[in-house]
Amino acid sequence: MKQQRKKSYDVIVVGAGISGILSALALSKEGKKVLIIEKDSIAGGNCRTYEINGYHVDTGPHAITALIQGPLKQLINEYFTVVPRFFPIGSYYVRNNGKLQEFPLTLLQLAKFDILPKKERLILSSAMIDAVANFSLNREVLDKSIYEFMKKYKPAKKTLYLIDTISYFLSGRSMKETPTWRILGGSGYIDEDIKGKKKPFKALIKFTKNNYSSQGYPLGGIQSITDCAINSIPKNNAIFKFNEKVIKLIIENNVIKGVQTDKNTYYSNLVIYSGFMKNLPNLTKNLDKKYEEELLKLHQTKSLTIWFGLKKKLPELSYIGSEIYFNTDTPYWAIPLSNFDTHLAPKNKQLVGFSTIIKNGNQEEKINDLKKTIFKAIPDIKDNVELEHIQITIPEKAAVSTNVRFPSPKSPIKNLYLVGTDTDMRSMGITRASYSVIEALKFMKEDRAI
Repeated sequence: MKQQRKKSYDVIVVGAGISGILSALALSKEGKKVLIIEKDSIAGGNCRTYEINGYHVDTGPHAITALIQGPLKQLINEYFTVVPRFFPIGSYYVRNNGKLQEFPLTLLQLAKFDILPKKERLILSSAMIDAVANFSLNREVLDKSIYEFMKKYKPAKKTLYLIDTISYFLSGRSMKETPTWRILGGSGYIDEDIKGKKKPFKALIKFTKNNYSSQGYPLGGIQSITDCAINSIPKNNAIFKFNEKVIKLIIENNVIKGVQTDKNTYYSNLVIYSGFMKNLPNLTKNLDKKYEEELLKLHQTKSLTIWFGLKKKLPELSYIGSEIYFNTDTPYWAIPLSNFDTHLAPKNKQLVGFSTIIKNGNQEEKINDLKKTIFKAIPDIKDNVELEHIQITIPEKAAVSTNVRFPSPKSPIKNLYLVGTDTDMRSMGITRASYSVIEALKFMKEDRAI
Protein backbone atom coordinates (compact mmCIF):
# COMPACT_ATOMS: atom_id res chain seq x y z
CA MET A 1 0.00 0.00 0.00
CA LYS A 2 2.81 2.38 0.86
CA GLN A 3 4.51 1.71 -2.48
CA GLN A 4 1.32 2.41 -4.45
CA ARG A 5 0.78 5.72 -2.60
CA LYS A 6 4.21 6.89 -3.76
CA LYS A 7 3.12 6.29 -7.35
CA SER A 8 -0.22 8.09 -7.04
CA TYR A 9 -0.67 11.67 -8.26
CA ASP A 10 -3.44 14.21 -8.65
CA VAL A 11 -2.61 14.51 -12.35
CA ILE A 12 -0.43 12.66 -14.83
CA VAL A 13 0.70 14.54 -17.93
CA VAL A 14 1.91 12.32 -20.77
CA GLY A 15 4.53 14.19 -22.79
CA ALA A 16 6.76 17.17 -21.93
CA GLY A 17 6.37 19.10 -25.16
CA ILE A 18 5.09 22.66 -24.85
CA SER A 19 1.42 21.63 -24.59
CA GLY A 20 2.25 19.13 -21.83
CA ILE A 21 4.40 21.66 -19.97
CA LEU A 22 1.72 24.37 -20.19
CA SER A 23 -0.85 21.87 -18.89
CA ALA A 24 1.42 20.86 -16.01
CA LEU A 25 2.05 24.51 -15.16
CA ALA A 26 -1.64 25.41 -15.08
CA LEU A 27 -2.64 22.37 -13.03
CA SER A 28 0.24 22.75 -10.58
CA LYS A 29 -0.82 26.37 -10.03
CA GLU A 30 -4.32 25.02 -9.34
CA GLY A 31 -2.72 23.17 -6.41
CA LYS A 32 -2.47 19.75 -8.03
CA LYS A 33 0.47 17.37 -7.57
CA VAL A 34 1.53 16.65 -11.16
CA LEU A 35 3.67 13.91 -12.68
CA ILE A 36 5.06 14.66 -16.16
CA ILE A 37 6.28 11.63 -18.10
CA GLU A 38 8.53 12.18 -21.15
CA LYS A 39 9.95 9.48 -23.41
CA ASP A 40 12.97 11.62 -24.37
CA SER A 41 15.76 12.91 -22.14
CA ILE A 42 14.77 16.58 -22.36
CA ALA A 43 11.61 18.71 -22.20
CA GLY A 44 10.30 21.06 -24.86
CA GLY A 45 9.72 18.95 -27.97
CA ASN A 46 9.71 21.37 -30.90
CA CYS A 47 10.00 24.28 -28.47
CA ARG A 48 13.75 23.91 -27.91
CA THR A 49 16.96 25.83 -28.62
CA TYR A 50 20.42 24.27 -28.52
CA GLU A 51 24.00 25.33 -29.20
CA ILE A 52 26.19 24.20 -32.08
CA ASN A 53 29.67 25.72 -32.43
CA GLY A 54 28.64 28.99 -30.82
CA TYR A 55 25.32 29.30 -32.71
CA HIS A 56 21.99 28.75 -30.95
CA VAL A 57 19.45 27.10 -33.26
CA ASP A 58 15.75 26.56 -32.64
CA THR A 59 13.94 23.35 -33.49
CA GLY A 60 12.70 24.82 -36.77
CA PRO A 61 11.96 28.52 -37.41
CA HIS A 62 9.30 30.08 -35.17
CA ALA A 63 7.18 33.23 -35.14
CA ILE A 64 4.77 33.49 -32.21
CA THR A 65 1.38 34.92 -33.15
CA ALA A 66 -1.48 36.49 -31.15
CA LEU A 67 0.74 37.87 -28.38
CA ILE A 68 -1.54 40.76 -27.44
CA GLN A 69 -4.79 38.96 -26.58
CA GLY A 70 -4.08 35.41 -27.72
CA PRO A 71 -4.03 32.11 -25.82
CA LEU A 72 -0.33 32.09 -24.92
CA LYS A 73 -0.66 35.60 -23.54
CA GLN A 74 -3.62 34.48 -21.42
CA LEU A 75 -1.61 31.56 -20.00
CA ILE A 76 1.37 33.84 -19.34
CA ASN A 77 -0.80 36.37 -17.51
CA GLU A 78 -2.54 33.72 -15.42
CA TYR A 79 0.18 31.19 -14.62
CA PHE A 80 3.72 32.36 -15.45
CA THR A 81 5.87 33.81 -12.67
CA VAL A 82 8.92 33.90 -14.97
CA VAL A 83 7.85 35.70 -18.15
CA PRO A 84 9.49 35.43 -21.61
CA ARG A 85 10.27 38.64 -23.50
CA PHE A 86 9.42 39.05 -27.16
CA PHE A 87 10.92 41.12 -29.98
CA PRO A 88 8.48 42.36 -32.67
CA ILE A 89 8.48 39.94 -35.60
CA GLY A 90 8.73 42.62 -38.28
CA SER A 91 7.29 42.03 -41.75
CA TYR A 92 6.87 39.06 -44.03
CA TYR A 93 8.57 39.40 -47.41
CA VAL A 94 8.70 37.67 -50.77
CA ARG A 95 12.13 37.39 -52.40
CA ASN A 96 12.19 37.76 -56.18
CA ASN A 97 15.20 38.38 -58.41
CA GLY A 98 17.35 39.25 -55.41
CA LYS A 99 14.90 41.84 -54.04
CA LEU A 100 12.36 41.76 -51.21
CA GLN A 101 8.76 42.91 -51.36
CA GLU A 102 6.33 42.85 -48.47
CA PHE A 103 3.96 39.93 -48.63
CA PRO A 104 0.63 41.34 -49.95
CA LEU A 105 -1.91 41.13 -47.12
CA THR A 106 -3.76 44.38 -47.87
CA LEU A 107 -5.35 45.56 -51.09
CA LEU A 108 -2.79 48.36 -51.34
CA GLN A 109 0.12 45.94 -50.89
CA LEU A 110 -1.40 43.63 -53.47
CA ALA A 111 -1.77 46.49 -55.95
CA LYS A 112 1.99 47.16 -55.65
CA PHE A 113 2.99 43.48 -55.72
CA ASP A 114 4.47 43.50 -59.21
CA ILE A 115 5.94 40.03 -58.78
CA LEU A 116 2.57 39.03 -60.23
CA PRO A 117 1.01 40.62 -63.35
CA LYS A 118 -1.75 43.19 -62.80
CA LYS A 119 -4.46 40.78 -63.96
CA GLU A 120 -3.39 38.24 -61.34
CA ARG A 121 -3.39 40.87 -58.61
CA LEU A 122 -6.98 41.75 -59.51
CA ILE A 123 -7.90 38.07 -59.37
CA LEU A 124 -6.40 37.71 -55.90
CA SER A 125 -8.14 40.88 -54.69
CA SER A 126 -11.50 39.56 -55.85
CA ALA A 127 -10.85 36.18 -54.27
CA MET A 128 -9.87 37.76 -50.93
CA ILE A 129 -13.08 39.84 -50.79
CA ASP A 130 -15.17 36.86 -51.88
CA ALA A 131 -13.67 34.62 -49.19
CA VAL A 132 -14.38 37.09 -46.38
CA ALA A 133 -17.94 37.60 -47.65
CA ASN A 134 -18.50 33.85 -47.58
CA PHE A 135 -17.12 33.71 -44.05
CA SER A 136 -20.00 35.93 -43.01
CA LEU A 137 -22.71 34.48 -45.28
CA ASN A 138 -21.91 30.91 -46.31
CA ARG A 139 -19.09 29.34 -44.33
CA GLU A 140 -19.55 25.90 -45.91
CA VAL A 141 -17.94 27.31 -49.05
CA LEU A 142 -14.75 27.89 -47.06
CA ASP A 143 -14.54 24.22 -46.12
CA LYS A 144 -13.62 23.54 -49.73
CA SER A 145 -9.96 23.41 -50.62
CA ILE A 146 -8.26 26.64 -51.65
CA TYR A 147 -7.72 25.13 -55.10
CA GLU A 148 -11.46 24.42 -55.49
CA PHE A 149 -12.30 27.92 -54.27
CA MET A 150 -9.85 29.55 -56.72
CA LYS A 151 -10.75 27.50 -59.80
CA LYS A 152 -13.52 29.84 -60.95
CA TYR A 153 -11.03 32.73 -61.12
CA LYS A 154 -8.70 30.81 -63.47
CA PRO A 155 -5.45 32.13 -61.97
CA ALA A 156 -2.15 31.76 -63.81
CA LYS A 157 0.37 29.06 -62.92
CA LYS A 158 2.64 31.47 -61.03
CA THR A 159 -0.26 32.68 -58.89
CA LEU A 160 -1.22 29.10 -58.09
CA TYR A 161 2.38 28.38 -57.16
CA LEU A 162 2.38 31.25 -54.66
CA ILE A 163 -0.92 30.06 -53.18
CA ASP A 164 0.36 26.49 -52.96
CA THR A 165 3.53 27.65 -51.16
CA ILE A 166 1.50 29.61 -48.60
CA SER A 167 -0.82 26.64 -48.12
CA TYR A 168 2.06 24.34 -47.23
CA PHE A 169 3.51 26.81 -44.73
CA LEU A 170 0.12 27.50 -43.10
CA SER A 171 -1.25 23.97 -42.93
CA GLY A 172 1.42 21.48 -43.98
CA ARG A 173 -0.66 20.42 -47.00
CA SER A 174 -1.06 21.58 -50.59
CA MET A 175 -3.73 24.04 -51.77
CA LYS A 176 -5.73 21.00 -52.98
CA GLU A 177 -6.00 19.77 -49.39
CA THR A 178 -5.97 23.01 -47.35
CA PRO A 179 -9.42 24.45 -46.49
CA THR A 180 -10.00 28.02 -47.64
CA TRP A 181 -10.79 29.25 -44.12
CA ARG A 182 -7.24 28.32 -43.07
CA ILE A 183 -5.64 30.92 -45.33
CA LEU A 184 -8.02 33.58 -43.98
CA GLY A 185 -7.04 32.83 -40.40
CA GLY A 186 -3.35 32.40 -41.16
CA SER A 187 -3.25 35.72 -42.99
CA GLY A 188 -4.83 37.51 -40.07
CA TYR A 189 -8.13 38.44 -41.73
CA ILE A 190 -10.17 36.47 -39.22
CA ASP A 191 -9.74 37.01 -35.49
CA GLU A 192 -10.61 34.09 -33.25
CA ASP A 193 -10.55 34.88 -29.58
CA ILE A 194 -9.82 32.32 -26.87
CA LYS A 195 -13.48 31.30 -26.72
CA GLY A 196 -13.47 30.69 -30.46
CA LYS A 197 -15.74 33.61 -31.35
CA LYS A 198 -15.16 34.90 -34.84
CA LYS A 199 -15.19 38.58 -35.77
CA PRO A 200 -15.59 38.73 -39.56
CA PHE A 201 -16.11 42.48 -39.91
CA LYS A 202 -12.58 43.18 -38.71
CA ALA A 203 -11.40 41.39 -41.85
CA LEU A 204 -12.76 44.20 -44.00
CA ILE A 205 -10.66 46.71 -42.05
CA LYS A 206 -7.59 44.53 -42.49
CA PHE A 207 -7.92 44.77 -46.26
CA THR A 208 -6.81 48.39 -45.83
CA LYS A 209 -4.44 47.95 -42.90
CA ASN A 210 -2.70 44.86 -41.57
CA ASN A 211 0.38 44.58 -39.39
CA TYR A 212 2.17 42.13 -37.17
CA SER A 213 2.10 44.03 -33.89
CA SER A 214 0.68 40.94 -32.17
CA GLN A 215 3.55 38.71 -33.33
CA GLY A 216 7.01 38.31 -31.87
CA TYR A 217 10.15 36.23 -31.45
CA PRO A 218 11.20 35.20 -27.92
CA LEU A 219 14.54 36.65 -26.87
CA GLY A 220 17.01 33.89 -26.09
CA GLY A 221 15.41 31.53 -28.59
CA ILE A 222 12.25 29.46 -28.52
CA GLN A 223 13.67 27.56 -25.53
CA SER A 224 13.00 30.62 -23.38
CA ILE A 225 9.24 29.92 -23.49
CA THR A 226 9.84 26.35 -22.33
CA ASP A 227 12.28 27.48 -19.62
CA CYS A 228 9.96 30.20 -18.33
CA ALA A 229 7.04 27.78 -18.15
CA ILE A 230 9.08 25.12 -16.31
CA ASN A 231 10.58 27.65 -13.92
CA SER A 232 7.06 28.91 -13.16
CA ILE A 233 5.92 25.46 -11.98
CA PRO A 234 5.89 25.21 -8.15
CA LYS A 235 8.70 22.73 -7.46
CA ASN A 236 6.83 20.91 -4.71
CA ASN A 237 3.87 20.33 -7.04
CA ALA A 238 5.57 18.65 -10.00
CA ILE A 239 7.86 15.73 -10.77
CA PHE A 240 9.44 15.07 -14.18
CA LYS A 241 10.21 11.51 -15.29
CA PHE A 242 12.43 11.43 -18.39
CA ASN A 243 13.39 8.48 -20.61
CA GLU A 244 10.13 6.70 -19.82
CA LYS A 245 7.69 5.80 -22.56
CA VAL A 246 3.98 5.40 -21.80
CA ILE A 247 2.87 2.10 -23.33
CA LYS A 248 -0.64 1.76 -21.92
CA LEU A 249 -3.49 3.78 -20.45
CA ILE A 250 -5.08 2.08 -17.44
CA ILE A 251 -8.85 2.32 -17.89
CA GLU A 252 -11.62 0.75 -15.82
CA ASN A 253 -15.32 1.09 -16.71
CA ASN A 254 -14.40 3.81 -19.23
CA VAL A 255 -12.69 5.89 -16.52
CA ILE A 256 -8.94 6.66 -16.57
CA LYS A 257 -7.03 5.26 -13.61
CA GLY A 258 -3.39 5.82 -14.57
CA VAL A 259 -0.68 4.88 -17.05
CA GLN A 260 1.85 2.13 -17.54
CA THR A 261 5.31 2.97 -18.88
CA ASP A 262 8.13 0.74 -20.07
CA LYS A 263 9.57 1.07 -16.54
CA ASN A 264 6.75 1.56 -14.06
CA THR A 265 3.05 2.05 -13.34
CA TYR A 266 1.56 5.31 -12.05
CA TYR A 267 -1.95 6.00 -10.81
CA SER A 268 -4.16 9.05 -11.14
CA ASN A 269 -7.83 9.84 -11.66
CA LEU A 270 -6.88 12.61 -14.10
CA VAL A 271 -4.60 12.16 -17.12
CA ILE A 272 -3.58 14.74 -19.75
CA TYR A 273 -2.31 13.15 -22.96
CA SER A 274 -0.13 15.39 -25.13
CA GLY A 275 1.37 12.79 -27.46
CA PHE A 276 0.39 12.21 -31.08
CA MET A 277 -3.37 11.61 -31.22
CA LYS A 278 -2.76 9.14 -34.04
CA ASN A 279 -0.94 6.97 -31.48
CA LEU A 280 -3.77 6.98 -28.94
CA PRO A 281 -5.34 3.73 -30.26
CA ASN A 282 -2.01 1.98 -29.52
CA LEU A 283 -2.39 2.81 -25.83
CA THR A 284 -5.91 1.54 -25.25
CA LYS A 285 -8.55 -0.77 -26.72
CA ASN A 286 -11.35 1.22 -25.09
CA LEU A 287 -11.91 3.67 -27.95
CA ASP A 288 -15.00 3.53 -30.12
CA LYS A 289 -14.20 2.23 -33.62
CA LYS A 290 -15.51 5.36 -35.35
CA TYR A 291 -13.51 7.62 -33.03
CA GLU A 292 -10.40 5.55 -33.68
CA GLU A 293 -10.93 5.77 -37.45
CA GLU A 294 -11.13 9.57 -37.22
CA LEU A 295 -7.83 9.68 -35.32
CA LEU A 296 -6.13 7.55 -37.95
CA LYS A 297 -7.19 10.03 -40.66
CA LEU A 298 -4.99 12.76 -39.16
CA HIS A 299 -2.19 13.77 -41.53
CA GLN A 300 1.36 14.56 -40.51
CA THR A 301 3.88 16.51 -42.57
CA LYS A 302 7.66 16.47 -42.36
CA SER A 303 9.64 19.67 -42.41
CA LEU A 304 13.26 20.22 -43.45
CA THR A 305 15.22 23.09 -41.93
CA ILE A 306 18.76 24.04 -42.88
CA TRP A 307 20.50 26.39 -40.45
CA PHE A 308 23.41 28.39 -41.83
CA GLY A 309 25.90 30.12 -39.55
CA LEU A 310 27.49 32.90 -41.61
CA LYS A 311 30.97 34.36 -41.20
CA LYS A 312 29.58 37.87 -41.54
CA LYS A 313 26.27 39.71 -41.65
CA LEU A 314 24.92 39.91 -45.19
CA PRO A 315 23.12 42.99 -46.55
CA GLU A 316 20.60 40.66 -48.23
CA LEU A 317 19.59 39.41 -44.79
CA SER A 318 19.61 42.69 -42.89
CA TYR A 319 15.84 42.89 -42.37
CA ILE A 320 13.73 42.24 -39.27
CA GLY A 321 11.14 39.69 -40.33
CA SER A 322 11.07 36.62 -42.53
CA GLU A 323 10.86 35.81 -46.22
CA ILE A 324 9.44 33.27 -48.61
CA TYR A 325 10.87 32.24 -51.96
CA PHE A 326 8.24 30.52 -54.09
CA ASN A 327 9.08 30.57 -57.80
CA THR A 328 10.84 27.21 -57.63
CA ASP A 329 10.19 23.52 -57.09
CA THR A 330 11.68 23.90 -53.58
CA PRO A 331 10.01 26.92 -51.95
CA TYR A 332 11.30 28.04 -48.56
CA TRP A 333 10.44 30.16 -45.56
CA ALA A 334 13.50 31.83 -44.00
CA ILE A 335 14.14 33.83 -40.85
CA PRO A 336 17.48 35.45 -39.83
CA LEU A 337 17.26 34.72 -36.11
CA SER A 338 20.33 36.66 -35.01
CA ASN A 339 18.70 39.85 -36.31
CA PHE A 340 16.16 39.47 -33.49
CA ASP A 341 18.67 38.45 -30.84
CA THR A 342 22.39 38.98 -31.56
CA HIS A 343 23.30 36.53 -28.79
CA LEU A 344 22.12 33.61 -30.95
CA ALA A 345 25.23 33.94 -33.14
CA PRO A 346 28.90 34.74 -32.36
CA LYS A 347 29.81 38.42 -32.49
CA ASN A 348 29.56 40.01 -35.98
CA LYS A 349 28.23 36.74 -37.42
CA GLN A 350 24.76 35.75 -38.52
CA LEU A 351 22.35 32.82 -38.09
CA VAL A 352 19.57 32.13 -40.58
CA GLY A 353 17.19 29.20 -40.92
CA PHE A 354 15.60 28.01 -44.17
CA SER A 355 12.62 25.69 -43.95
CA THR A 356 10.60 23.73 -46.49
CA ILE A 357 8.10 20.87 -46.54
CA ILE A 358 9.23 17.36 -47.45
CA LYS A 359 6.43 16.20 -49.71
CA ASN A 360 8.01 12.92 -50.80
CA GLY A 361 11.25 11.44 -52.09
CA ASN A 362 14.75 10.95 -50.75
CA GLN A 363 15.70 13.24 -47.83
CA GLU A 364 19.26 13.74 -49.09
CA GLU A 365 17.91 14.87 -52.44
CA LYS A 366 15.56 17.31 -50.68
CA ILE A 367 18.47 18.74 -48.68
CA ASN A 368 20.52 19.25 -51.83
CA ASP A 369 17.55 20.74 -53.68
CA LEU A 370 16.91 23.23 -50.87
CA LYS A 371 20.57 24.25 -50.77
CA LYS A 372 20.56 24.84 -54.54
CA THR A 373 17.47 27.01 -54.17
CA ILE A 374 19.01 29.04 -51.34
CA PHE A 375 22.25 29.63 -53.25
CA LYS A 376 20.23 30.68 -56.30
CA ALA A 377 18.04 33.08 -54.32
CA ILE A 378 20.88 34.56 -52.22
CA PRO A 379 24.20 33.83 -54.01
CA ASP A 380 26.40 35.58 -51.40
CA ILE A 381 25.49 32.99 -48.76
CA LYS A 382 27.46 30.15 -50.33
CA ASP A 383 30.95 31.53 -49.66
CA ASN A 384 30.06 32.70 -46.13
CA VAL A 385 28.72 29.48 -44.61
CA GLU A 386 30.79 28.24 -41.66
CA LEU A 387 28.04 26.18 -40.00
CA GLU A 388 25.48 23.95 -41.69
CA HIS A 389 22.97 22.15 -39.49
CA ILE A 390 20.10 19.96 -40.74
CA GLN A 391 16.82 19.28 -38.92
CA ILE A 392 13.99 16.95 -39.96
CA THR A 393 10.92 17.54 -37.80
CA ILE A 394 7.14 17.18 -37.69
CA PRO A 395 6.25 20.84 -37.06
CA GLU A 396 2.58 20.18 -36.20
CA LYS A 397 1.23 16.95 -34.76
CA ALA A 398 -1.48 17.04 -37.43
CA ALA A 399 -1.89 19.11 -40.58
CA VAL A 400 -5.08 21.13 -41.10
CA SER A 401 -6.69 19.62 -44.19
CA THR A 402 -10.08 19.17 -45.84
CA ASN A 403 -12.34 16.35 -44.67
CA VAL A 404 -10.27 15.82 -41.50
CA ARG A 405 -11.54 16.59 -38.01
CA PHE A 406 -9.31 17.09 -35.01
CA PRO A 407 -10.44 15.41 -31.78
CA SER A 408 -11.82 17.55 -28.99
CA PRO A 409 -9.62 18.06 -25.90
CA LYS A 410 -12.38 16.15 -24.08
CA SER A 411 -11.84 12.47 -24.90
CA PRO A 412 -14.50 9.71 -24.80
CA ILE A 413 -12.71 8.30 -21.71
CA LYS A 414 -13.80 10.01 -18.48
CA ASN A 415 -11.07 12.24 -16.99
CA LEU A 416 -8.73 11.69 -19.95
CA TYR A 417 -8.07 15.01 -21.69
CA LEU A 418 -6.11 15.70 -24.87
CA VAL A 419 -3.84 18.66 -25.65
CA GLY A 420 -1.54 19.55 -28.53
CA THR A 421 -1.49 20.83 -32.07
CA ASP A 422 -3.65 17.92 -33.23
CA THR A 423 -6.60 18.85 -30.98
CA ASP A 424 -7.21 22.45 -32.10
CA MET A 425 -7.14 23.85 -35.64
CA ARG A 426 -6.69 27.52 -34.77
CA SER A 427 -3.40 29.21 -35.62
CA MET A 428 -0.25 27.04 -35.49
CA GLY A 429 2.68 25.99 -33.31
CA ILE A 430 2.83 27.28 -29.75
CA THR A 431 -0.27 29.42 -30.25
CA ARG A 432 -2.28 26.39 -31.35
CA ALA A 433 -0.89 24.34 -28.45
CA SER A 434 -1.95 27.12 -26.07
CA TYR A 435 -5.48 27.14 -27.50
CA SER A 436 -5.69 23.39 -26.84
CA VAL A 437 -4.55 23.75 -23.22
CA ILE A 438 -7.09 26.50 -22.52
CA GLU A 439 -9.87 24.40 -24.05
CA ALA A 440 -8.83 21.33 -22.03
CA LEU A 441 -8.79 23.38 -18.80
CA LYS A 442 -12.27 24.67 -19.61
CA PHE A 443 -13.60 21.12 -20.03
CA MET A 444 -11.89 19.97 -16.82
CA LYS A 445 -13.55 22.76 -14.87
CA GLU A 446 -16.95 22.06 -16.44
CA ASP A 447 -16.56 18.37 -15.55
CA ARG A 448 -15.33 19.31 -12.06
CA ALA A 449 -12.19 17.27 -12.66
CA ILE A 450 -10.28 20.21 -11.18
